[in-house]
Amino acid sequence: MDYCDEDVIVAPATSPQMKTALAIVRVSGSGCFEYLTHCFRSLSGKKPRSWKMVYGEWLDDRGIIDDVMLVCYAAPRSYTGQDMIEITCHGNPLFVEDVIRSLLVMGARRARPGEFTMRAVLAGKMDLLQAEAVHTLVEANTRYQADVVRRQSKGPLVPFVGGRVEDVLQIQAHIEATIDYGEEDIDALERDHLLFKMDTLLADFEGLRLTGGFAKGMRRGFKVLLTGAPNVGKSTLFNRLVQEERAIVTSLPGTTRDLISEEIEIRGLPVVLIDSAGVRETDDYVENLGMEKIFKKLEDVDLVLYLSESGSSQPAFDALLALPQEKWLRVVTKIDLVDEDKGDIGEIIGVSAQSGAGLERLEEEVVVRLSSAMEGQSVYLINQRQEEVIAQVIEQLRAARNEFAAGFGEEILSAYLNHVRRLLGELTGETTTEDVLDRMFSNFCLGK
Repeated sequence: MDYCDEDVIVAPATSPQMKTALAIVRVSGSGCFEYLTHCFRSLSGKKPRSWKMVYGEWLDDRGIIDDVMLVCYAAPRSYTGQDMIEITCHGNPLFVEDVIRSLLVMGARRARPGEFTMRAVLAGKMDLLQAEAVHTLVEANTRYQADVVRRQSKGPLVPFVGGRVEDVLQIQAHIEATIDYGEEDIDALERDHLLFKMDTLLADFEGLRLTGGFAKGMRRGFKVLLTGAPNVGKSTLFNRLVQEERAIVTSLPGTTRDLISEEIEIRGLPVVLIDSAGVRETDDYVENLGMEKIFKKLEDVDLVLYLSESGSSQPAFDALLALPQEKWLRVVTKIDLVDEDKGDIGEIIGVSAQSGAGLERLEEEVVVRLSSAMEGQSVYLINQRQEEVIAQVIEQLRAARNEFAAGFGEEILSAYLNHVRRLLGELTGETTTEDVLDRMFSNFCLGK
């Protein structure tokens, strides 16, 4: 897709499909202020000036479209870095479309998705990472996610990447000096010292990549599976957390036969909570099908809550024990049915879905487990594009490190590092190609 930043573009900045109290139409591009001579009539006696709101009427060739409030932003002090107009009219889609059509008649064109933000990037008003933060902020599902993205939008990833690029350049400078002036007795980097530097770089980027899993969970919801033997209170706890009688609860074992899921929010984290069949030995064909789904789901979820009744010695099933310990948590249920002095269960979390006891602690632990990748991290990834670029950086660094350790020369290492620098430039937008920009901004809404 070819972006031309010389055109005047127009798009609704609010939903054009539904009737609302107010709607905003955005216009950007050199010469857009001239359109006001034909389309806008001030009713306040004030002429449009930059950063000043003016009340008036918006017109087309048939007459008055609507009463509007108008704000002009003169370049470069605008979102796009160009002359911009924001028109606030009544939120009837008919008015919004007529305002847009009047501007199209004047010579504007409809903006493509993300084109306003694209122009902001091209004008140097923001870097590519900040632009991505804008999109992720608009798409945020919870306030916690919005806060995480807002902190990232301040740009901590840019200095992080800049520091690693400097490390790469220093390694390459030593290598180039060794290649070009080796005969003049300039010391080559000792192989083990160079390998240490490569390992340090790898560790930094591996830590950064781990935050991508958290970002993915924030986008799609963290999958949390409730499992355990029949009748341990899985469905009761599920209903309590969902705050709705979503799963059938009876005293009969094997009531739940299939996976039941519901999207909820736990301390600001979007969670897809999944109730499942009880795990036991049975000849019931349908129950066995339900258990097979559990075993297949174990690798796909972010956290497993293994439920057992207070005082029960029921061991966890083998497929669960095969998981990393940090991926599952023991939860003792029905603690309201035991004496208070017998309720001490140490590191295992005890809850009562009936009384609500222990639920706060359970929620706290779930949040801790799900956000463990963010512990101590001030820099993190927020979308799939960033994850993919960092994965490629790690792949190149690991190949470079392994081949150098195997005895290949410094020239091979430098070639890999050149590729790493290009990838990091693509991450921040310094060397981003047009097709990358097209893919990225095509996901934006029109008014952004």
